[in-house]
Amino acid sequence: MEPDREQHFLRMATEEPDILCADAPDEILEACAVEVEPTDFLEQYFAAGHSAWLAHKHGRTINKPQILVNQAILVLYRRACLLNTARLMGQTSEYANQPFFSDEDLY
Repeated sequence: MEPDREQHFLRMATEEPDILCADAPDEILEACAVEVEPTDFLEQYFAAGHSAWLAHKHGRTINKPQILVNQAILVLYRRACLLNTARLMGQTSEYANQPFFSDEDLY
């Protein structure tokens, strides 16, 4: 992904933390599907979105320990891969109405 697109998606993650899984950007889902594990960019993207989602949910900044942020990144990345598979198969994902950056009920 080009650096300017990465910056666009990082801004989007912080500015739209309540986006639903059904509205997740195809470009992000595709980027997740072609990697075995999250790239540096995807780690930044999911960390930024998750942090913004927590702040939106709680009405203030939440500072999670890095180990918990890392766990959130992995489960959000995994779900993005599943969302991409559902998208490619023309199916509706069970996660469609859940917030894309929320890690609730994913553990």
